[in-house]
Amino acid sequence: MSEPKNKKIKHIDELPEDLTVELPEHLVEYIISTYLPIQYVLQNHVVSKTFREAAIRSRDLDFGRIYSRRRSQSEVVHIIEEIFNQHKGSEINRFVLILNHIGVEDKVLSWVKTCLSKNIQELTLNFSKSKKVMDLSVDFSAIETLTVLNLRWCKFEIPNNTPKGLRLLRTLALMKSNVTPEMIDAIFSNCIHLETLELTRCITHGVLSINAHNHKKFKELVLYCMPNRLQIILDAPTLECYKYEGFVRILDFSKVDALKEAKLHYIQNYNWRYYDSSNMVLANMVAYTGVHVLSTTNIFLEIKEFTFEPGMLWIIHQMSYMESSNCEFNSIKEVTIDGYKNHWHELDIVEFFCRHAKSLKKLKLIIPKNVKKRARGLDYARLDYLKSRFTGVIVEV
Repeated sequence: MSEPKNKKIKHIDELPEDLTVELPEHLVEYIISTYLPIQYVLQNHVVSKTFREAAIRSRDLDFGRIYSRRRSQSEVVHIIEEIFNQHKGSEINRFVLILNHIGVEDKVLSWVKTCLSKNIQELTLNFSKSKKVMDLSVDFSAIETLTVLNLRWCKFEIPNNTPKGLRLLRTLALMKSNVTPEMIDAIFSNCIHLETLELTRCITHGVLSINAHNHKKFKELVLYCMPNRLQIILDAPTLECYKYEGFVRILDFSKVDALKEAKLHYIQNYNWRYYDSSNMVLANMVAYTGVHVLSTTNIFLEIKEFTFEPGMLWIIHQMSYMESSNCEFNSIKEVTIDGYKNHWHELDIVEFFCRHAKSLKKLKLIIPKNVKKRARGLDYARLDYLKSRFTGVIVEV
């Protein structure tokens, strides 16, 4: 097992002043980039003077926590500018920037261009502090060396059939970007090694259709807070993890064969007077029959006006639906439900999982900490009964 990074840094603190004299330049650069992040150099002045000076060769420029010491905007910009002006390393593998870009757009563009000229591999730009999307005038789709691209409140475009750019990209995360069907198609046409796609608060309308049929490495899809999306259609045979936050939407996962984990944070839509998520939740259940880990919110349980207990309504509606949809939860090993309120229909569905999820080892119910959100006191008698039948039930308050 490798040592914790903070323990390794302690070893560096104890190095004598003249140690690096005997080390080749490329080895010093490796040590600085691997064991002495630039953030540590900014906040601590106890390391060897030689190593502090060598930090300008660092390949890992992570300014993600540069505000942690309550620096002003001008101080932050000055520090970053100084690092880039003095940087002597031949490469910059990683650049992380969280900044209010208003008024310093030219400097930000200069820093990014420096990174591009030094074979940048992982690039994270977060301009959410400004609450204004920045157009950097950089064609990110043309960058050949990128493996990770994380753009928050930053404009992103990708044309069809980009010759070489983004061929090595493994992770793409976008926030507040305008996502069109053409962009999605271009991403999966060009980013042939893509493993993770994350879309947060992106502007999109109608159906979100993802065609990753020919991808052999696409494993994770994350969709957060995109209310105008009406339906999700996935053709992704290798997808293993699906994370979703937002209103309940109809899913077409008929061409997803390898899904193992689903994390669903459903949000109730109070703006739609006659909006009822129950039918859509029920219709989507077939998409999750093969997962190993299921995490969701209480809305998943709030399927009203029926019970999972045997009876006429179950026979006519639910049981026939489940059987026709082949909903057998034989693969689920862990279920977590956040926002559990102890409604009778919630307990019915909890009991359904306990009985029909043959591989289930753990079922965690998380009750809201805010007392006002609790519908009623716990039904300890029924919970005790469920625990006696299934020891994996855990209740957290």
